[in-house]
Amino acid sequence: MASLREELTGERTARVSYSLLCPPGWTKLPPAALVGNDAAAPAIAAMKSAGRPDLVLQFRTMLSTLKSALRERGVFEVYLAPEREPGAPMPAMLAVSPFVIPDGVSWDTAVSRLAKSAPVEVPPADVDMRLIRRRSELRDESALIITDELIYLVPVPGGDGRKALLFQYTVLSVDDPDSTELAKGLVFIGEAIMSTFTWVPAA
Repeated sequence: MASLREELTGERTARVSYSLLCPPGWTKLPPAALVGNDAAAPAIAAMKSAGRPDLVLQFRTMLSTLKSALRERGVFEVYLAPEREPGAPMPAMLAVSPFVIPDGVSWDTAVSRLAKSAPVEVPPADVDMRLIRRRSELRDESALIITDELIYLVPVPGGDGRKALLFQYTVLSVDDPDSTELAKGLVFIGEAIMSTFTWVPAA
């Protein structure tokens, strides 16, 4: 059985030695279960038949985000919020991936490079972690999709101090008051989930 150290150096299906508490209805899945065309087709068809092109764009945006994270960061676990309505995309997603600091680069420098121009926060938690917030917008002919991201870096205790876990929490919303309020609540839920992070003994 692979350890967290093996996970951080390339293994993707290993058990990892951390714990998070999620609200009822959240599910944990391997990334491959979400990004395939066969998995996405039923949801997209349901949204189209319901006359919801905004949801189609939202769903495809989330899939694109996940595929990019898989390719660039090696995501090995994904947590999904429950559906708001049948056939609708998940409104929030938490993707977990390894993060390795290059030789000769300090922890603070690595965090600053990841943040670019965004401020870096030290969120309330029982373990050392850093938080970077980002917001972006994507518009097509049918809708404006707003993406809020919370990126957490949690250094792995022990070892050479170069390894960490990266948690990318993504909330999608459209440009209307109800969706904006829902997004605010989901961002709060993401902060609450990450505040429960603890390291546990490796199995």
